[in-house]
Amino acid sequence: MPRILYIDACGGLSGDMLAGALLGLGWPLSELEALVAALGLEGVDLARVDARHMGVAASRLAVTVHGQVPDHPQHEHGHGHHHEHGHEHGHGHDHGHDHGHHHHGPQPRRGLGEILALLQRLPAKVGQPAGRVFERLASAEAQVHGGTPQEVHFHEVGAVDAMVDVVAFCAGINWLGVDRVVCSPLPLGRGFVDCAHGRLPLPAPAVVNLLEGLPVKGWPAAVETVTPTGAALVSTLAQEFGEMPAMRLLQQGWGGGSRPSQGGPNLVRLMLGESAEEQERDTVAELVCHLDDQSPEDLPMIYERLLAEGALDVAAAPLIMKKGRPGLLLTVLCPPACAEDMARLVLAQTTSLGLRLRLSERRLLPREQISVDTPWGPVLVKRARVGDAWRYHPEADEVARICRETGLAPGEVRARLLAICTAEPG
Repeated sequence: MPRILYIDACGGLSGDMLAGALLGLGWPLSELEALVAALGLEGVDLARVDARHMGVAASRLAVTVHGQVPDHPQHEHGHGHHHEHGHEHGHGHDHGHDHGHHHHGPQPRRGLGEILALLQRLPAKVGQPAGRVFERLASAEAQVHGGTPQEVHFHEVGAVDAMVDVVAFCAGINWLGVDRVVCSPLPLGRGFVDCAHGRLPLPAPAVVNLLEGLPVKGWPAAVETVTPTGAALVSTLAQEFGEMPAMRLLQQGWGGGSRPSQGGPNLVRLMLGESAEEQERDTVAELVCHLDDQSPEDLPMIYERLLAEGALDVAAAPLIMKKGRPGLLLTVLCPPACAEDMARLVLAQTTSLGLRLRLSERRLLPREQISVDTPWGPVLVKRARVGDAWRYHPEADEVARICRETGLAPGEVRARLLAICTAEPG
């Protein structure tokens, strides 16, 4: 059965809290130590520490870099001046951001490109999602300062700390075999924080950028509850936000912050379960627009670009416009986290002057892609579970390949492939 990880951000979240909760679910610290070694990071010490809040025992990942505990790491934008955000998290710590704490003397820095290059040393199932998280984090920071993601730099201690926490979450959910990540609405504290440029409002500007389009709620204390790294992790890797999905609960793990609780317990809870429904649920962003002057010859190129940039599906249907002219109804589905970027891309790539965007809940049959041995070699087949039975669908590209090689009709190839699939055990 598909495995679900529900992130119950009951008291906010940060990277070290999420990593601590994964350790509480049984993920071994030795797995993370091996990944840090693969990154080639030197002078990094990792430890699982206790973080009890309001009587609840929790864990936190403590990272020490060359003997320094990065409670106040520093972030710098690429224009040669400091942006000291004050993103200290009342529920843990965060990465790459100064908090009004002044460090003297030059410090080595890492840019986004260098961090992405290091992450390529890891297994793809860990390094690739970690890279997407950093790209999203750098983009949010660049948006705050009016620059580009490539200009965002992290001071050495903060960069290492950030990499460890991001890699920890990506590796932990991979080790647990998680198929779907769902996150609760995120609690955001209000107030202000003092920094080098004066007072900045909470939630931090980068956090707000990261959480655009996602459900949030208020927190009863003037404290930062969600850090930029925590927001980048869930906004990049969670497929759905909202209430806990129906599932058979397997276990829970608690992550706690390093600072005292304010306004509620300084905790995040991860709940691991197996889907209890025949149909899986998720939420997608649905973008719709009407086209009355789009050349049909352009559609294949538009489809290809949208799908390459993260669209889940693209379709067009004939439409009679208000003045009786023929047109097209273009519908694009994408993950909610990239809805705004996808909307800008649709408007840039088509002749539409506007579009409608809405979140839609959908139902999905549990499905997977398998390789089937056939007289024409291994063939990729998609299968979905319907009750206790499997429904098979040979991939269209595979059917086309066999038709070209053999001269057989598509219907005959498909029928023979389905016969092979249904004859195989399991």
